[in-house]
Amino acid sequence: MQRSSTFSTLHPQRGATLLVGLIILLLMTFIGLAAMRGSGMQELMAGNMRDRQLAFQAAEAALRAGESSVSTTFKTMTFDGNTAGQVEDMAGATNSGFWLGYTWEGASISTNLGLQEVAKQPVYVIERVTPQLPNSSADGSGIDMESLGKLQPTPTYRITSRGVGGTENAVVILQSTYRP
Repeated sequence: MQRSSTFSTLHPQRGATLLVGLIILLLMTFIGLAAMRGSGMQELMAGNMRDRQLAFQAAEAALRAGESSVSTTFKTMTFDGNTAGQVEDMAGATNSGFWLGYTWEGASISTNLGLQEVAKQPVYVIERVTPQLPNSSADGSGIDMESLGKLQPTPTYRITSRGVGGTENAVVILQSTYRP
């Protein structure tokens, strides 16, 4: 009995399945790399958002500390330029660009709130804002000069706070106007 070879009757293999498998493996590798990169980017964005939220909460805490300070000591506050963090109305202080260039070290009041996860404790500055009395001839309000002389301006204070997040790159500056 003679054996016949079964290989001769089949079609010769050409490796097409191997080629298709390698291409699919390559595509799956690219998809995996893209997913890893996207996941890393989302982690960075979440970290930055957390850092900014820490800075915002620190600035908010300093703002409330400044308002509390004004409400309890506004009668004894001196705005003569000798007390750090207590200044007269500064030109341009309502513009956020002004505060980005402001020298906070030594010219502000530190809160010492003991916040744990921030790079620096928040600080604030209290400005005494000079209110403008109405001009009866200019605004048509009908206030006579005698009554105008009796008007006492309400003291107004502008409090600006600066909070830093977990890194010094995250800075938030907040401002409020306070009347005791």
